[in-house]
Amino acid sequence: MSGIVLLVLIGLGAAWLWTRGRKRLSMPVNGKTWIGVVIVVVVLLALAYGATHTPHSTVP
Repeated sequence: MSGIVLLVLIGLGAAWLWTRGRKRLSMPVNGKTWIGVVIVVVVLLALAYGATHTPHSTVP
């Protein structure tokens, strides 16, 4: 459970940086931006974790 919380916190940090950069470029920022970035970061990190911690071959 703590891994999921950590993924969400990392996602929120990435979303904060992303939205801050968009604001500096005078681009619109709304709630969809935050949610989208958090979801993308969480999914990518979960996939990367699964790829490194899953055996790739089960054939002896």
